[in-house]
Amino acid sequence: MKRSLATVCATLAATASQVVAQPASFAAFDSRARAGERLTVVFFGGSLTWSANATEPNRTGFRGLVADWFSETYPDAHFTFVDAAIGGTGSLLGIFRLDRDVLAKKPDLVFLDFSCNDGWNRESDLENLTAACAYESLLRRMTGAGVPVVQMFFTFREWIAGVLAGKDPDEVHRRRKPYLRLAEPYGTAVGDIYRDSSMLADLRAGKTSIDVLWPIDGGHPDDPGYRYFAEAGIAGYRRAVAEGVVGRVPETPLYGTAEDLRRADAAALASAPHPAAWTPRLDYRTSLWYDGLSSRWMDGVLAFGGVERAPLAVRAKGNLFGIFGEADENALVAEIRADGKPVATFNGYHNAGKGRLFIWRHAALPGWEKGESVERAFEIDPAPNAETAGEFRIGSVCTATLLPSQSGVAYFSGVSDSAAAAGDDIEKIDHARGK
Repeated sequence: MKRSLATVCATLAATASQVVAQPASFAAFDSRARAGERLTVVFFGGSLTWSANATEPNRTGFRGLVADWFSETYPDAHFTFVDAAIGGTGSLLGIFRLDRDVLAKKPDLVFLDFSCNDGWNRESDLENLTAACAYESLLRRMTGAGVPVVQMFFTFREWIAGVLAGKDPDEVHRRRKPYLRLAEPYGTAVGDIYRDSSMLADLRAGKTSIDVLWPIDGGHPDDPGYRYFAEAGIAGYRRAVAEGVVGRVPETPLYGTAEDLRRADAAALASAPHPAAWTPRLDYRTSLWYDGLSSRWMDGVLAFGGVERAPLAVRAKGNLFGIFGEADENALVAEIRADGKPVATFNGYHNAGKGRLFIWRHAALPGWEKGESVERAFEIDPAPNAETAGEFRIGSVCTATLLPSQSGVAYFSGVSDSAAAAGDDIEKIDHARGK
């Protein structure tokens, strides 16, 4: 069944208006904090929000520095600061994590960071619109729930070097311009490293250097770099308070949104009929790095380790299919089929060397840009490997219907109309930690 985007968005807006207890006002948050209320601040993003490579990420990274500023600025308030950041992930996984990892915490303020990870190395094309639909869906749901959102725009070593060499920030940071366009219609704050911190001015004046800020790898700065990141986030929040910014949900999305969101966890998969070769197991309790520890984000897995093929069947409505799971260096490869037709190959191996880590694999199905909401019979079919003891381990199966707007298709159409994305390309930079 195909529904018009206007009809879907009108329904979503009406639903949001029914559940909003109070407007997403930054000034109201400020007043409540000064009055000494109990408030929850959630940090929702990737490895830069987590603060990978900081000496003590909870204290000397972006989250810790921003938390310290809030505690010092509002000494009578009682804050709870929530880490909801997973390195190497973006908005397409975020839409399936939002309920459990963010909204369930009853946040009063959210710092949102996916602008670096959403299609960081691609030109403007329709494939990037999948992430934009997911990102805008996050804004619609959080703002619709009355939560003020600070959009964060961080940077990588290569990008800041390009700006220093004369390039425009939008040229190197390809999500900056499209996501900044969402700030006004949604009433978000913006913490922009290029505009709201002194990083560029200090680099140009010789007060610091790129080698000081990024001494370990090209993606994640050291403590001095995270101080600039925190400066940008705090400046964006303070400006929103001073200007009286209030979040809102526009009737029509700029790029698109997502519906039919379904995250079937391992317990749900195990409770449904499934081949005997798929076995419930505990998730791994070690990982290559802490924000990649899968047991923080999933409750067990359903694992395939058979010697003969045994496809796992899942029926769901959607044009986006994803698997959030975990792997080690021996993980298997699985073919994904929709209504009997192959749509993707998911490599269960995380490509980060020997060790355990979560994986996120997804594919937008052919024709997704039409926004059709159709129930499909999906199959996950790992290929056994007799030479290893490898498994294909699923923490949850994620499905959704992406609903791009006409303006979104027009904005992101460009050099390619490729729709499938079998894995997160951001792994290439996130897995370079310490190298």
